[in-house]
Amino acid sequence: MNKTETKSRYEVIADLEAQKRNLIRERDSMNDKVKEHEQVIKELKRQIEDAELDLKNFKESMDDKRVTITELIKSIDESLKRLSELRSQKK
Repeated sequence: MNKTETKSRYEVIADLEAQKRNLIRERDSMNDKVKEHEQVIKELKRQIEDAELDLKNFKESMDDKRVTITELIKSIDESLKRLSELRSQKK
């Protein structure tokens, strides 16, 4: 056996041990990855629930908002009518 063959064997062993450590780390981190995905899903569900509540609240207030907007439109129409009448009277 010459020195380069021995070194190559040590390198091969070191590489295999490094691969083994990486695989062990990957295997051991799988539960953490599952937890991360579950947390993301939990957050997305919370966002959906919030959006659904916002929509429900909006739907509940729609009728009142329509009435208010309709009244504002009438008020503007009346103001425009008065301004038009004033202009007509000045002529």
